[in-house]
Amino acid sequence: MLQRGVGAGMGVRARVVAACIMGVMVSPALATGFFLNQQSVQGLGRTDAGNAVAAGDPSTVYSNPAGLPYLWRDSATQGSNTLFAFSTHLIIPTSDHVNTGSTATTPGSGGAAVRYAGVNFSDPTEPTPVPNMFIAHKLAGDNAYVGLAITSPFGLSAKYSDDWFGRYDATEVSLRTVNFAMVGAYQFTPALSVGGGLDVQYARSKLVQAVPNPLNAGGPTAATDARAESTGTAWTPGFNIGAMYQADDATRFGLHYRSAMRHKITGTVTTTGLTGALAAGNGVVGATSQLNLPQIVTAGVMRRIGDKLTVYGEIDWYGWSIVKELRVQFDNGTADAVRPANYRNTFAYAVGADYSWSERLTVRGGVQLDFTPTVDATRDTTFPDSDRIVFAAGASYRFNRRTYFDFAAGHVKFRTAGIGITRSFFTGTAVASTATISDSVTPSVTTVSAQVRYAF
Repeated sequence: MLQRGVGAGMGVRARVVAACIMGVMVSPALATGFFLNQQSVQGLGRTDAGNAVAAGDPSTVYSNPAGLPYLWRDSATQGSNTLFAFSTHLIIPTSDHVNTGSTATTPGSGGAAVRYAGVNFSDPTEPTPVPNMFIAHKLAGDNAYVGLAITSPFGLSAKYSDDWFGRYDATEVSLRTVNFAMVGAYQFTPALSVGGGLDVQYARSKLVQAVPNPLNAGGPTAATDARAESTGTAWTPGFNIGAMYQADDATRFGLHYRSAMRHKITGTVTTTGLTGALAAGNGVVGATSQLNLPQIVTAGVMRRIGDKLTVYGEIDWYGWSIVKELRVQFDNGTADAVRPANYRNTFAYAVGADYSWSERLTVRGGVQLDFTPTVDATRDTTFPDSDRIVFAAGASYRFNRRTYFDFAAGHVKFRTAGIGITRSFFTGTAVASTATISDSVTPSVTTVSAQVRYAF
């Protein structure tokens, strides 16, 4: 029998928190797809082939600081000590979520799994601009260089209607990260340069989730649902290091390592809308969780063919196996909430090319294969990820001796993703309930990017 009074309210609230906070504080970023490769406009135009080796603009501060010395081999930068770049990437996601048989099991349904009302949903994410800024500076002596980058390497945003069928997983979700990178590079020999530095990353997460009314006769409805909103933030340090080797006049190799980020997300969950005997569960509970973002290793090669064509290849490795489980600790002493994740390490493979159309204009293109770390058993509506293929094209235009403009557009085609996950509510009480969300998702993403570069 459900206990009454404040103690019962705290127990119900903690169990609601356990169901809700696990989604927001960990899962929104758990995928290669939420590592935002949109850090370089030139790189996007080649589907990021050659990011670790191209060193074609100041974004190498982020992708491989060892490329800083190569920025001053361009005649346009001669006589300049500082290079600046500002870019904006407009990310345009689309997706269709189709209910394939979602059910709820509650005391109000007589303990039977019943279909509950909920609408399908399309395009929960609006077009989102992602800005980046890079500064590269040459120190005296022509062998030492420093750089600064402000980027957003991981991100997610989606907002659904309160009556959509996946509301017991999420009605709103977001992850925002801002990464401040301070790096240096040194040219040890004409063929070898090494660079690296410190990353300081800010993370902010949010999840809004419907909570079913377990006592509603016949099963839960959107009109009788409660609401839980989870938020959290963290600041975390990391590092990166890389090297470039010029094998001959036409061939260069690059290697870059970025450390994992282990964010300790501290936040709260606010629960509202519980009624009757459950109303004591409304309120705020503090909680913490670990948001693990992967270490990344990137290897690239470039080869000039003649005076106009340069081809690139790149392999990216993402260490997502760092995510074994999702664990939440509560400030009120409630036992940890744990859900297995079992993410797997992944690879992405890209090839691309630059072609010097004229002295002022360079065009480029590329293709990439990218594989998801998610597994069928834990995929959810906050991130309906699947394997994908990426196509992109772009161009650079030299406006004058010191000013360049870069443009790119890319399109990501995903496999249709199937979702079949169960969320539990009021666990350990007489009103214990579950909702099983069954979803078929067809996503795609288009990105349009522009950048201005200036040497001074």
